[in-house]
Amino acid sequence: MRLVFVLSALAALALAPAAAQSPKGPTPPSRPPTAPPPAPSPGTPVPGLPPPPAAAPETRPQTGAMMPAPHQARSPDQVFIAEALRAGQNETDLAFLAEQKAGSEPVREFARQMARDHGQANSALNRLTEGAPPPDLPDAEHRRIFEALSNLSGPEFDIEYLRLQVQAHQRMAQLMEYVIGSGADVQVQRFASGALPKVFAHLAMAQQLLDQVSMQNPQVAAAPPRKVSGMPTLQTPRATLN
Repeated sequence: MRLVFVLSALAALALAPAAAQSPKGPTPPSRPPTAPPPAPSPGTPVPGLPPPPAAAPETRPQTGAMMPAPHQARSPDQVFIAEALRAGQNETDLAFLAEQKAGSEPVREFARQMARDHGQANSALNRLTEGAPPPDLPDAEHRRIFEALSNLSGPEFDIEYLRLQVQAHQRMAQLMEYVIGSGADVQVQRFASGALPKVFAHLAMAQQLLDQVSMQNPQVAAAPPRKVSGMPTLQTPRATLN
C-alpha cells in the first residue's frame, strides 16, 4: 500500500511541468505586426521637440558669376551682360575694318570713336562680371557681317557700315532700357543708365553721317540694300536719283 502511494506521488510530479506549459484556454489568433509610424517630413514639427529652424532664404549675387543653373532661364541682367559684351566686341572689330576700308575721313573718325568708347564700355563690363565665363566671341552673325563688309570699299562700305551702326545702336538702346526696367542687379542697372545717353549720341552721329554720305553718293544709296544690313531702317534715308 505504501509503495502504491509513493508511485502515485512520483507520477504527479512528472506531469506537473507539462501542465504548467499547456495553455489554459484556446490559443488567440495571431495579429499582423503593426507598421511603424511614418517618419515626419523635413520641416514638420514633432510633439515634444522645438520646431525646426526655417530654411535660410536663397540669396542672389549682386555681381560676379551671374550664370544660371542648368535648365534655368537667364535673367534680364544675364541677357544684357552677354549681349552687351558681344556687341561691344563686334563694334571694335568693325571699327578696325572701317579704318582700312572706309572711303571718307569722317567715317574713319567715327569708327575710331566707336573703338575708343566701346573699348571703355567693355572694360567696365568685364570688371562688373569678374569671375563669370565670357560669351562666345565672335558669334556666327558677326562673322557673316564682317566677311560681307570686307568685300566692300569706298562709298559702298561707308553706307553699309553706317546702316549697321544705326541698327546696332537702336538694338542696344532697347536692350539697355529693358534691363533698366526689368533687371534686378543694381550695379548692372547703374551701368546701363550711365551708358544709355552715349548710345543715343552714337545713334544720332551714325544717322547724321549716313545722311551726309547718302547725299554725296545718291546712286549707291538708292541701290537695293545689300545682304549685309538688310532693308534700311526707318531712320535710314534713301536718296533718289534726279
